[in-house]
Amino acid sequence: MKKDSLLWCQKHAPSSVDEVAGNDAVKETVKKWALDFQRGKHSKPILLHGPPGVGKTALAHALAKELGWDIIETNASDLRNQENMQKLIGIGSCSRGLFGEQRLLLIDEVDGAFDRGQVPELLRIVKDAQQPILLTANNYWNQKLAPLRALCIGIEMRGVNASSVRVALEKIASKEGVECAVTQEIAKNAGGDLRSAINDLQANCAGDGGGAIASARDREESVFNAVKTVFKTTSYSEAVRAGDNLEVDLDLFIKWLSENVPAEYEAHQEVADAFDWLSRGSVFNGRIFKKQDYSLLKYVRALSLGGVAMSKAQQYHKFVKYAFPSSIKSLSASRASRGLLQSACKKVGSKLHVSKREAREDCLPFLISDAAFAYFEFTPEETELVKAVYAKKGSF
Repeated sequence: MKKDSLLWCQKHAPSSVDEVAGNDAVKETVKKWALDFQRGKHSKPILLHGPPGVGKTALAHALAKELGWDIIETNASDLRNQENMQKLIGIGSCSRGLFGEQRLLLIDEVDGAFDRGQVPELLRIVKDAQQPILLTANNYWNQKLAPLRALCIGIEMRGVNASSVRVALEKIASKEGVECAVTQEIAKNAGGDLRSAINDLQANCAGDGGGAIASARDREESVFNAVKTVFKTTSYSEAVRAGDNLEVDLDLFIKWLSENVPAEYEAHQEVADAFDWLSRGSVFNGRIFKKQDYSLLKYVRALSLGGVAMSKAQQYHKFVKYAFPSSIKSLSASRASRGLLQSACKKVGSKLHVSKREAREDCLPFLISDAAFAYFEFTPEETELVKAVYAKKGSF
């Protein structure tokens, strides 16, 4: 098969909202938001978030095509240019185009802008917008996006399920007039990333890799490889660059390093030095959050990544199975526990006609009995948690 000069993910981009694969509820919400805007009912900009390749940008373009809107697209790298930023501010402040046409302003990969310090201008565009603005981000809960979250409607797009990916691949193969026997396998291995699956389909049909499923994806560097780079390299600049192309944000990457320092470094002084540099980086992170001054981010990267890399007295060639940050695991566990406790309090409050707070503080400490658990219809998990929490408090 002759190689196509155009990527199939662009060539076969959806031309309507319904053609976007997966995330049906999201599509319905975004379309309603746009139609309301068209009728004069303005609301906050939408911040679409989710992993790469799930259709965030494709949905924005499909929406504009379906409604006949012009679309003005920019991304984090464009925002580094002050002239481009001023143009965007001007565009965002106008309700319509020169000839009265409706426009959609798409700001792609907005978390990248926050990593580079273009925060005040971006917030100004979003806050003063007179026309629909749709932003995309990979990590909605990045601490640095907090000011933006307050100004936007956050909507999560999840990975596209394997069956929907397979259907999309088969449609594209049919349009291209090719047969591909491995669409199901490509879909299964895509991990919800439709864009990468389409790229794999194109590579496979073009014969790349001797007919095998293309292994090269447009995914970002694995966090495991980036952690390994920081710990193994003797180059300061290489260590700092290791955090450039990750799916996870810098804060989470630093947690990975912190978790695995004792596993990688063997000398006590190396471990002490590494944590000292991480601590210094954390100080600057706190200043960024307090002052919203993202120009300090370069110091966080230099101290935390470069500092950890330069802490070793020798290069270790051993294999280390890097562990997921335990602090995140604990947070997930505590979040689940809070959910169970909230559920128990809601059941008590409903039957005793009190608020959840009153149920938690004034009622639950005195309801530690099997009869009470049965009366309030606690699940086994809720029962176990309530016993554990109030036993620790010495309430029975």
